[in-house]
Amino acid sequence: MAENTIILGILIFLAEVVVLTIGTVRTMMTVQGETKMAFWLGALEMTVWVMGTSAVIAKVGEVPFLGVCYALGFAVGNVTGIWVERKIALGHVVVRFISPVNGRVISSAMRNAGFGTTVVAGEGSEGPVTVQFVVCRRKDLKQVISIARTIDPDVFYTYENAGVAHCHRPSPQQCPAEQTASDFA
Repeated sequence: MAENTIILGILIFLAEVVVLTIGTVRTMMTVQGETKMAFWLGALEMTVWVMGTSAVIAKVGEVPFLGVCYALGFAVGNVTGIWVERKIALGHVVVRFISPVNGRVISSAMRNAGFGTTVVAGEGSEGPVTVQFVVCRRKDLKQVISIARTIDPDVFYTYENAGVAHCHRPSPQQCPAEQTASDFA
């Protein structure tokens, strides 16, 4: 195999990793409503994609190795994109903590740490419980869970993406600096 073919294969692989990584982050930006960022990432993604794909299409019949490089770049790009998206952790989550005895202590600790908490009384299979709802940035999720588990190591919790979160009483930990209550009035 010629040296030029190997170099082209590596470039195609890297281009596809970049395309899929950008595409994953762009998709998350779109879901989060970040229109401008999604626009620019989409333009960059397609620019790199067109260059990489055209190189493969032009030569894949003669050099199937380039198709393999493209496919491997696609696969690695998916994994890399997921990893990058988890690291930047955009958006908000709703965390629900359910505790039969420590709910009030958990909610107090959350508030002391700067996280707003709503407490609701409920009925579990073994009697009364409290449910604490905490809306936080995804990048703060580990901290929020850690606070609750420090108080109750067996606390039951679930979380899900919150979509767009509007802050009632913003604190530095709950809301992005550019969003304040007056922005939503």
